[in-house]
This record gives sequence, C-alpha cells and structure tokens, in this order.
Amino acid sequence: MNHIAFTPAPLPEEVADPLLDALTRQHYCVIDQFIPADLIASLRDLALTRQQAGFMHQAGTSKSAITNPALRGDQIAWLDESDPHPALRKYFALLSKLQQLVNRNLMMGLDTVETHFAIYPAGSSGYATHIDQFQQHSPGPVSGSRALTLIIYLNEGWPEEAGGELRLYTGQHTAQPLPEAAHIDISPTGGRLVLFLSDRFWHTVLPAKQARLSVTGWFKTR
Repeated sequence: MNHIAFTPAPLPEEVADPLLDALTRQHYCVIDQFIPADLIASLRDLALTRQQAGFMHQAGTSKSAITNPALRGDQIAWLDESDPHPALRKYFALLSKLQQLVNRNLMMGLDTVETHFAIYPAGSSGYATHIDQFQQHSPGPVSGSRALTLIIYLNEGWPEEAGGELRLYTGQHTAQPLPEAAHIDISPTGGRLVLFLSDRFWHTVLPAKQARLSVTGWFKTR
C-alpha cells in the first residue's frame, strides 16, 4: 500500500472536466490517451522485464488469495511509490493528480493507493465476474476500503479481434449478474484509463488471443 503525498500540477481541463462529469453522472469513465505513448512503452517494457526476471506471480482470488487460473489468469507484480524507476515516478505522479482531482471535486476521501502490473498471457482465461469491494448497507465508502478502481492499459496496437475486453455491468446488482445483463465492453487500448466505483460495478475480463498488459489499482479511503 502506498500513500501519495507529493503534489504535482493538476490534470489539464480537457481531461479533468470529462472525467469528473462521467464519474458524477454514471459512476465510471473511460478516458483515451490518458498517458503519452512514451510512458506507455516504458511501463510496458518494465512490466515485461519484471515478468522475464521472475518478479511476477499468478494472481489469486478471494481474501485468501487462492490461485485458480480457470477463474483468474493474470500474473501480477505489486508496485511501490518509493521505486526510483522514472516510468513509475511518472505513473505515481499521475495517480496523485487523480487523487487530488477526485477529492477536491467529489469529496471521496481517497487516502492511499495499491497498484500492480497485470499481464494476461495469450490464451489465458481472463478474470471471472467479480466486484472489487463487498457492497455495504451504509451509504458512501467505508473507512479503509477500496473506493475507486483504476486501470491504465499498456497494449500496443490492440486489434479488435484479439478480445480481452473489460466487461462492465452497468446495472445495480446485489449479487453476481447474469451474463446477458446490461453491460459495456471496453477494449484494452494502450493509454486508455478506466475508473469506476469499486463497490458499484461487477465486471469481468474476457479471454484474449494475445498478451494483455495493464497497470491496475484501487484508491482506498481514510
């Protein structure tokens, strides 16, 4: 877990305004070209280098982190704000800007972030339908819980036929929705940012025909 303490310049209005508008209206947003091509390439190269060096491990499901490739096929490596790699310093600076923007305008009380590289190898099973925070009976985010999920894709020239979409179920569901429930499919295009309320949206990662890379994380409340 990392505490974001530094204060870089805010996000430009052409990014901040549609991001806030979408989060306010529909509780999720998709922003293309959120990070520049050189940063996409640097983060992708770093993720692949760490995978090749054996620093990534099979991700688990549930609180007990049991690995089950049939339910979740990605390999992950957790990231730390203290890492001196230039690409990670830029990445954490962007997260700091996001945190400040959302807290200032939506008063979500975001305090810390946990984040990791995620690589789904070609032909892996994807990630079965799940929600990032157990739904609560009380209104608003619970102290110390995941409040806002973020994904930034690191793929280069992602073809439509490769699959690997994030399927976001747009209705409100108290239990796992049926596959035919209303949803949107979001392609893992390089540089694309996806944000959504962690306790609001059930989602799944569809299988991909080629390796699928991202940085994924969660802002947590105080």
